[in-house]
Amino acid sequence: MKIDGINLFKTIDEYYKYINFECPIFNGFSIVRLEESAKVVPKVMPPYRKKFYQIMLILDGKLEMKKNEEEKQLSKNALFFSSEGHIQSWENVQPLSGYIAYFTSDFYALVHKKNKLNIDFPFFKTNSSMSLLLAQDDTVHLKNIFENIIRIIEKDENNKNDIFRSYLNILLLESKNIYEHKLGTDDIKENSDERLFNGFLSLIEAQYGTNKTTVLKSVKEFASKLSVHPTHLNFIVKNLTGKTALNTIHDRRISEAKSLLRQTSRTVSEIAYDLHFDNPTHFVRFMKKKTGLTPLQFRNT
Repeated sequence: MKIDGINLFKTIDEYYKYINFECPIFNGFSIVRLEESAKVVPKVMPPYRKKFYQIMLILDGKLEMKKNEEEKQLSKNALFFSSEGHIQSWENVQPLSGYIAYFTSDFYALVHKKNKLNIDFPFFKTNSSMSLLLAQDDTVHLKNIFENIIRIIEKDENNKNDIFRSYLNILLLESKNIYEHKLGTDDIKENSDERLFNGFLSLIEAQYGTNKTTVLKSVKEFASKLSVHPTHLNFIVKNLTGKTALNTIHDRRISEAKSLLRQTSRTVSEIAYDLHFDNPTHFVRFMKKKTGLTPLQFRNT
């Protein structure tokens, strides 16, 4: 399925079929050694979105990765994160070794609240860094967790999914500790204000990677969906972030525009309509006002 000219994989199975890879999937969870997938997956992956999460540990090799507007070369001791909805693409520069795990929010939600993934784990937030460079001892520690999960696949157990879920939570919590140690803590406490704010962010994210003919654009429309007054929503967002609710909406729209300009060959006009601007001129003015560059100037930088 394609939306805005970009492949959308709703399930892990759809993604595996596209890259011509066979691997067991356990009710929304899959894990594999990178050496195995590297035998068949394409060297270059065009831009795509997915409706599941991903965590990858690279032990060796090199990968040119693009996620949203961020571009990085991932290599030895890199830990990569990706949540739902991001536009990402990659090119395999040198053969990879390591591990990659995919899981859905529903798989995680059987024991934990699925709407907590983007809250409890900072690396799954929209504007988080896509990867970390690990110390060698952290790499070894996470490698052992991945290997323990893989060993379970080969065992004849009746409760495999529960064990996978437990190990996955350990992997995420250990990764969170490493992430916060390196990049700092950004805890979000679940009081009523933060719940509203997180609901607002989730609604913003839901506007992308969809084939809906209409999307929410104004603070009033978002507030209505959240059953609050626009003034109250703006007050909460401003109090927690220092930015207005409208600026938060616009920042995500700019991030999406940058991703499409960087990772696709879609024309400025096509991107304008993808982002639900009334016409391309409005998009050009919006981009120029927010970034100081027109869409074509940004694409050519």
